[in-house]
Amino acid sequence: MIFSEFEQKVIWINGIHLELIKIYPKNHIKIITMFKKLLFTLLISVMYISTFAQSPKRGIAYGNNSTADLLALKPGISWWYNWGSLPENDTNANYESIGVEYVPMAWGKISDAEVQAFINRIKPGAKYLLAFNEPNFNDGARLTPQEAVSAWANVEKIAAAKNLEIVSASPAYNGPNNYGGFTDPVAWHNQFFQLCPSCKVDYIAFHTYDNTAGSVIGVTGNLKKFNRPVWVTEFSNRVIQTAAEKTAFMKEVITSFENDPDIYRYSWFTGRPDPAWLDMAENGLLAPQSGVLRPIGTEYINTTYTSKKMNVPGRITANKHYRRKGTGLQNTADSETGQNVCFIETGDWNEFILNVADAGTYNLTFRVASPTIPGKFDILVNNILLKTDETFPATGGYQTYADKLVSGVALPKGEVYLKIKFKSNDVSFNFIDVTAANLGVNDPISEKDFFTVYPNPIKTQSTLHIKSDVTEPLRFRIIDMKGIVCYSSNDHFTNEDIKIGDKLSSGVYIVNAAYGSVRRSIKIIKN
Repeated sequence: MIFSEFEQKVIWINGIHLELIKIYPKNHIKIITMFKKLLFTLLISVMYISTFAQSPKRGIAYGNNSTADLLALKPGISWWYNWGSLPENDTNANYESIGVEYVPMAWGKISDAEVQAFINRIKPGAKYLLAFNEPNFNDGARLTPQEAVSAWANVEKIAAAKNLEIVSASPAYNGPNNYGGFTDPVAWHNQFFQLCPSCKVDYIAFHTYDNTAGSVIGVTGNLKKFNRPVWVTEFSNRVIQTAAEKTAFMKEVITSFENDPDIYRYSWFTGRPDPAWLDMAENGLLAPQSGVLRPIGTEYINTTYTSKKMNVPGRITANKHYRRKGTGLQNTADSETGQNVCFIETGDWNEFILNVADAGTYNLTFRVASPTIPGKFDILVNNILLKTDETFPATGGYQTYADKLVSGVALPKGEVYLKIKFKSNDVSFNFIDVTAANLGVNDPISEKDFFTVYPNPIKTQSTLHIKSDVTEPLRFRIIDMKGIVCYSSNDHFTNEDIKIGDKLSSGVYIVNAAYGSVRRSIKIIKN
């Protein structure tokens, strides 16, 4: 009998198929041994990995990009936005192949009638939604905090429909020419949260055009009071300067932002400024010709972002986090690190940049303390959840440390982002010692992709996510252990969160996925 690609009674792993054990009962042990080895290979080979020449923080605010422009900027930026809901010009048609994340914006108030159309425009793989642009400017979104709160329900509807995190409105410092009487973005945000403390806002945004780098850095610090990571979605200065002075200003700011764990993302304004803006004549990153960088553009994409990178195997010191939500630092005498991470509350996290020598599984020994209640945390690698609800008992004090071993953490080779998400209060976190457990898998072609189902085992419903360098059509089938196709779909894309499992009965299944020339499989369990 000839079976179709997704109806074969086989398990496909990295292009190798294993006939179901019941077909060849005399080979049980041999096949089980092979299966275990291939499962390890699968775990590593589907781990998303890139050379990551791009800073994950650095982007550009520019409303007239071309594909060539973005490809020129791509070596140093990871995202862009254009104040709209879709990429423009030829970047819209070419978006999947460019490899730079586009972030949509709800520029102003979205009416009830406009919500679904906005949702339909959002590109597959989107992660964030930017909200109202410069609401305290007469030529901006023109929304007082009360008006923004009244319009926020539709922002949340759009985000919920695409599983997006929400970046706040982006007020800026302003003079007499303002809307609603707000000259200070901190004051605007203060009133917004007073009026709606339960509004979903995952990140705080604002714009700054202060004249000096020190002033830009200083006013950015004012936004940290909201205990959310900060997006500086426009920064520059409006000063007539030489090219060298403008470049020096820019580099000083981005060096500070790259080393400040409270800055989640930032974007320079802009690609090509209006020629009439003489105070921004040297601000443009792009030459008049499409796809050509000016010298300041070359400096922007090449300024280092890796000063906090740590080598693995080795010690990850907690106070060297690259990005964070919440948490603080305090002096410690434990293990000569100088400072430990403290003031931890449920939902806080720390993220680290690692340079992993070899792909494989690693053992992570956490140095942690918790005075009275057990500590709990999750581990994410390149923003994919790998370990959940890791716990350790109370240690008796904030500076009474113990070791917590987490074994079998799969890491790809190269630049890796490790996030520790805390699920309990009052934890102190000092370092992680990382040692190799099982190395040797190093396939840079297959390592580009990451295939996950979470949670697995499935209780009611889970999320299937295949992360790849290029967002492209995805076909997948869910097959039970008898080889029967229980579910199939050709309607999704890679880099998309896909809900599965709600219609499955209890049992063991294989998810077979195909996109481009890639074939992947993963075992799932429905309880």
